Amino acid sequence: MAGPRDTTTPRMSRKLKGIFIGSLALNLVLVGLFVGAGLRHGAPSHTSMRADVLVRVLEGEDRRAIGKAVKEAQGGGRAAFWAAQKTALEAVSGALKADPFDAARLEAALAQKSAHLRNTRDVAEEAMLARFSAMTPAARVAVAERLDAALERGPNSFKTKDD
Repeated sequence: MAGPRDTTTPRMSRKLKGIFIGSLALNLVLVGLFVGAGLRHGAPSHTSMRADVLVRVLEGEDRRAIGKAVKEAQGGGRAAFWAAQKTALEAVSGALKADPFDAARLEAALAQKSAHLRNTRDVAEEAMLARFSAMTPAARVAVAERLDAALERGPNSFKTKDD
């Protein structure tokens, strides 16, 4: 006859548990480092994604001054910009859904959207002109050289040292 069976489950030794927990902790640290590096360095910044090439090649102080001028003109930065764009795009959407279709209504909605974008661009260009006018000749040449280098690299490489 066979003796009584051992029904206890096998237990992991303390040493094995320590190795397992250490390995898990190390994996979490490595994942955190890679995710953090990707978020910090891998994703394009807001500036590099949206800004005019000429703004992207400026020094940080100049970019901030131009951004401040645009924010003031819009009355609140990105939130105000988006609110105005959203209003214009809702008008476009309404015109597209209208039955019967009214081309003049759509044209007016598109004009409203374009006017908002044009106004934002005009304010930014006025601020750029003011910054360039205040620069020394050497600083303007440095901007021109960074612009030339950025144009030579192509459209997907417009990162600056501040990005």
